Amino acid sequence: MNRWTRRAAAVIAALAAAVPASAQEAGSFPGRPIRMIVPFAAAGTADIVTRLTASCMAPFLGQPVVVENRGGAGGTIGTDVVAKAAPDGYTVALHTISSAVLNPFLYGSLPYDIRRDFVAVSQVAMSPNVIAVRADLPARTLAEFVALMKARPGGYSYGTSGPGTILHLSAALFTRMAGVEATHVPYRGEGPAINDMVGGRIDFMVNVVPALLPYVREGRFRALAVTTRERAAILPEVPTVAESGLPEYETYIWHGVFAPAGTPAPVVERLADAVVRAVNEPVCRQRMVDLGLTPVGSRPAEFTAFWDRQLAYWGPVVKASGATLD
Repeated sequence: MNRWTRRAAAVIAALAAAVPASAQEAGSFPGRPIRMIVPFAAAGTADIVTRLTASCMAPFLGQPVVVENRGGAGGTIGTDVVAKAAPDGYTVALHTISSAVLNPFLYGSLPYDIRRDFVAVSQVAMSPNVIAVRADLPARTLAEFVALMKARPGGYSYGTSGPGTILHLSAALFTRMAGVEATHVPYRGEGPAINDMVGGRIDFMVNVVPALLPYVREGRFRALAVTTRERAAILPEVPTVAESGLPEYETYIWHGVFAPAGTPAPVVERLADAVVRAVNEPVCRQRMVDLGLTPVGSRPAEFTAFWDRQLAYWGPVVKASGATLD
């Protein structure tokens, strides 16, 4: 496990003792434990966020929220499990942008229709990405790095956690909007890519702030820009990509709770209420901030509108990238 994973595990362990044990009952739901499926492997970013979310929600539901990892096939296996679950609120998914938005455009055929077979409950949190380079490169700003890449088309390489991932698409979008060419080096996960960047075998990455922050603070990587419209609270000195000359560029990773389509509206609202209360509980909120997350906590209608905007935005980006996962 990397340092961020170990740190997050310690945070979750401490959370159990810190969060108030009281919960306000509302109707008969839930009457038994809730299963929250994360469609990715254990110890990754999605798993960390899911376990933190489950721990935070449980006191406000009055029932345990049991996390189950059902990884495989880029998140489609676990997603299919929830899509086919009984729509009663007792099986929900913690989706990321990859499983809730990108996969339908990356796979030619899926055993479910993400928009038809799921209902949005609440967005939990989002995390900005950061464009970071090896510290031994001469670029100290994003504009300087773009100039270096323009001087050597294809001469610089970037690592990702695999083709079609948000890290790949974010980097591809950056190079396209900056008008530069760079070599994509896909890995089986972000850990090996980070290790190769430490070793000097690749030149830059677009990755979530928490994953790269330790290396930035140690001086191994140089953070050139964050990819959200506003600067990241955890890296306030780092400008945004928009500030650095690409005003239309914005990417980030987000996580949210979804239920099978057909789940009764009062149950969806009850689940959403638990998320909203959880992310606003001081201890839970601070734990998220400490991990580099921006807590959100939205109502179902608000999250649904956000989800639809994300689907409309990323579909053309995936198509332009040429990435497929079939």
